[in-house]
Amino acid sequence: MIRNRSNDKQASDRVAQALDVYRSIVACHEYRASHRDVHALTAGLMLPCYQAEFRRLTLEMSRMEEGQLRSALRRSRGVEHAVQE
Repeated sequence: MIRNRSNDKQASDRVAQALDVYRSIVACHEYRASHRDVHALTAGLMLPCYQAEFRRLTLEMSRMEEGQLRSALRRSRGVEHAVQE
């Protein structure tokens, strides 16, 4: 039983990590789109690192974790669209 809880925690941690990295990717894109300063350059340089980390995390995920991530991303996109309107 403890082993299952440990696996569930690792899965949950991976999904949470992927969501954090995804938010960083979105923030980089948004900053680069609206600014033309040194920080936009930094965001541009960091973007491939975040994308590689997101890809690494998703490749390590089980189908269940992928489903959780997709669901969380859909919810966050729905919230973003509601805020923009």
